Amino acid sequence: MSLKRFHFNLIVVMFFLLLVVKVQAQSVNYVAEVLTKGAGARPLAMGGAFVGAANDATAAFWNPSGLALIDDIEITTMHATQSDLQSYDFANIAFKTDFGSYAFSYLQLGVDGINVTTTSSDILGTTQYTDQAELISGGWKIGNQIAIGATLKFLQTSAYTASAFGFGSDFGILYKPFKELGIGLVARDITGGSFVSWSNTPTDPTQVLQPSITAGLSYVKEFGKSSEQGTASVPGSTLTVNFDIDTLYAGEALNNYHFGVEYWYRQFVALRGGFETKGFQFDNDDFTPSAGVGIWAYLFEIDYAYVSNSIGGINYISLITRL
Repeated sequence: MSLKRFHFNLIVVMFFLLLVVKVQAQSVNYVAEVLTKGAGARPLAMGGAFVGAANDATAAFWNPSGLALIDDIEITTMHATQSDLQSYDFANIAFKTDFGSYAFSYLQLGVDGINVTTTSSDILGTTQYTDQAELISGGWKIGNQIAIGATLKFLQTSAYTASAFGFGSDFGILYKPFKELGIGLVARDITGGSFVSWSNTPTDPTQVLQPSITAGLSYVKEFGKSSEQGTASVPGSTLTVNFDIDTLYAGEALNNYHFGVEYWYRQFVALRGGFETKGFQFDNDDFTPSAGVGIWAYLFEIDYAYVSNSIGGINYISLITRL
């Protein structure tokens, strides 16, 4: 089989998987909420459209195959606040080796000040809710145009006296037929779903996060005259346009769409914007616009994102250190 025909067959397989899971996926259970928040202010400013563009350490969350594109070591931290009670944090380290690239990631969603009441509504005190996930990810190149990746997920939740533990796994593919175009596909919770088992509750249930597929496209266009910075050639500016579609809401006869743009000037300052919408329903409950900025200076990139929703905006700030 020629290499050209192999690449064509790969694209067919990727989108066939998307159609299959779209038909089979069921309504998602509201479990492992920490996995629904995203990672990195940069992707979140672009509406979460990053599956075809994943090229930094946050690829461990969005599309693990993108880890194969990183250079050396990247450390990412992110903090988000939505109210005085709820906080969300993400941290990871990604590194390149002679046998692929790998990342270790930690996510935590916390809500403090939850009242503990009796059946007669008397307040006994307060408690907190904590949702955590640990990710072990790897990305490997297959030739010059294809990368694959996988993530193992370990999930923990605690709420008052109850607790839960679970696990799952993701698989990703990134195909770059030429420099400007990226085509990504991620199959999430592919082991029949991510299972979370509760203990110290009246029924001790096991909840399942159903499998889903996300496909993404990313196109990058360079403008202006390039300049030399050390051994690297830096374009005058770049414009990236991303589009993702996922089956998270397939059981409700809805797909989830993500659209984002990113403009870099001299690889120094970036402007970003985007949105997420369920089934292209542009009402307050189903449409989530976002915007952000980024600054890259030497080893550090600082990114900020603001994501608006029906219950109020969320501010994200993240720091990427490249060593």
